[in-house]
Amino acid sequence: CLTRGSLHHQRRPPVSPAPVFAALSAPSADVDMDQFTSGVEDTPIDPPIQAKGRLCSSSCCSFSYRVPTLRELYDRDRRLLRAIIVIVIFLNVPVLGYTLYPFMLFSTWIHESFHGLAALSIGGTVSWLNIYPDGSGLANTLIPIGTFQRAWVACAGYMGTAVVGGIMLMFRRTNLGARVGTCGMGLAMLLTCIFFAGNAFGLVALLLMGLLLSAAGWRLPTFWIGELYALLAATTCLNAITSIRVLFFITEANIGGVVRSSDAAVMQDATKIHAWIWASAWMVLGLWMTAMGVFITFETREKDSREAPEQYRGEDHVDLLLTTELA
Repeated sequence: CLTRGSLHHQRRPPVSPAPVFAALSAPSADVDMDQFTSGVEDTPIDPPIQAKGRLCSSSCCSFSYRVPTLRELYDRDRRLLRAIIVIVIFLNVPVLGYTLYPFMLFSTWIHESFHGLAALSIGGTVSWLNIYPDGSGLANTLIPIGTFQRAWVACAGYMGTAVVGGIMLMFRRTNLGARVGTCGMGLAMLLTCIFFAGNAFGLVALLLMGLLLSAAGWRLPTFWIGELYALLAATTCLNAITSIRVLFFITEANIGGVVRSSDAAVMQDATKIHAWIWASAWMVLGLWMTAMGVFITFETREKDSREAPEQYRGEDHVDLLLTTELA
């Protein structure tokens, strides 16, 4: 027996994540800003790490662990720091703030896509997926009757956004990962347009963004695709955290001209656990995945990159290093 239900993601009133980065807007005095745009991008820690191991029996993957200094973290994560600085500046300059609008739509698309994927994973179907100009979205699904099924689909949006943001951050130091990730997201958007887009704005927005991301991942130089990917990852993690705060104040919202319950309210109705508890759990997950993305990273071995053929230098045609950092 099947029942039709609509799951949605509400992003109004607009969430301003500026306080999250307020402390970052003024660099400390001991930071050499000349290094911000010079030198090798995201270079591995030197001196060598203190502990090593292998992820598999072959030599293709290995992991390493050490406690880095703040200076080392700065030297390695210039790409992420630049993305954060761009977000801070753009959020505090009204005219520039509009340039982050596509990134908000990107996060909404991830949220609604995970509602759809959750429905498909339990034998349901996705009728349509809408993205609206105010940044909200709606996924209409057909799922089997049951408390678990309803709760599983309802919680997938916020959880999926947090997980995707964290995983994207983990690959921010790999040029090949940034290129493949950007192309993959673009192609996934185009597939959404073909099979699930249900309104004109969503169709046009996803089509344009899908084409641009696919083209950027395919043609942009290594430096610029890394910058774009880091910005996508940072804004996705930011939205996974800041968009949840509205769930503490509203249980219903007007989405697409119809008043609908929030995801937290749906979870409360399905599980009898208060909506604030679910909202808090999703926020903790968002913070946790962001921390994991910052401190657990994949990167290219610098010595192997120097030994790579000239035509592949700067790309990741070498072994990957999984680094765990605890500051």
